[in-house]
Amino acid sequence: MHKWWTYCVKDTKPDFCRMGIEYENRLIGYADLACIRDGSAEFGIAIGESALWGRGLGTQSAKSMMAYGADVLGISNFSAETHETNLRSRKMLWQLGFEEVGKEGYEEYLGENSRLIQYVLRKKTEGL
Repeated sequence: MHKWWTYCVKDTKPDFCRMGIEYENRLIGYADLACIRDGSAEFGIAIGESALWGRGLGTQSAKSMMAYGADVLGISNFSAETHETNLRSRKMLWQLGFEEVGKEGYEEYLGENSRLIQYVLRKKTEGL
């Protein structure tokens, strides 16, 4: 598992930024910004250990990554997508201020076909 997470964090591209998420001196996941261009980026996040879900680690990491994207990379528009049945992810996006803008497509999630929901967040000039 560590080898996979290390690969996920170290794989780089010019329009892509991925940072590891550490908890108690362990790499537990990553947050990324993809398709970075013209002040916009797609936001993604993953926490690998389900025992760590629901503790606010993802939300705090997301805030840090989006602040970095805004302050360092000049991103003002963030998009995200999650599965309709991923209630934790949907709750996190809502807490971060994302707005639902569409329901297009389906994808397998936890062994079931789940609708995909698209979100956007437009950063205000005074901060997230």
